[in-house]
Amino acid sequence: MSRKIVASLPRSRFSPAIPPLVAVVACTVWAGIAGTVSGAPGAAPPSVLPVFVLVIVILAAAGAATPLPLIPGAVPVRREQQALLAAIAATVPFVAALVINPDRWPGGPAPLLAESVPVFGWLFDGIMGVLPLAVDTLAYRLFFSGFAVFGFYLECVLIAAILYIVLRTVAAFDPGFREERHAEEEG
Repeated sequence: MSRKIVASLPRSRFSPAIPPLVAVVACTVWAGIAGTVSGAPGAAPPSVLPVFVLVIVILAAAGAATPLPLIPGAVPVRREQQALLAAIAATVPFVAALVINPDRWPGGPAPLLAESVPVFGWLFDGIMGVLPLAVDTLAYRLFFSGFAVFGFYLECVLIAAILYIVLRTVAAFDPGFREERHAEEEG
């Protein structure tokens, strides 16, 4: 009987494509929900907040998992779960930036994505400026919500990639990590 509590999933050549696909689906779902709810008068339904939290957790986990197979040897197999949790925890400031943003006055200037997506918001603001969309339309809200959560996902990927590169660099200088990786390869 195996003594492992959590078994590793089998890896295929399509494994690196799964987290980005999950992120795109989550962004699309959230953009659709946020676009329809934001146009309705009155308070948002109570189910919107749990869906938003679920989407953010999915995007943080997918963002942490995306660069892991792309950086070979960054983390020993036995330490992958710890590295993923550390990468997810490192995204907490980006969750705060996404959630805590300034209020917009009616009739005021269009909101900026750079206020809620600090790293990639300027890029998406440029794209939003080029699109021929009026500010308070359903299409504008759909694109704005989709770009906001997709920008959050890209920030999670960036933070995770930096963390994994740092771990790989530290592991290169630490003989304990090299021995651990060598033991995994043998057994």
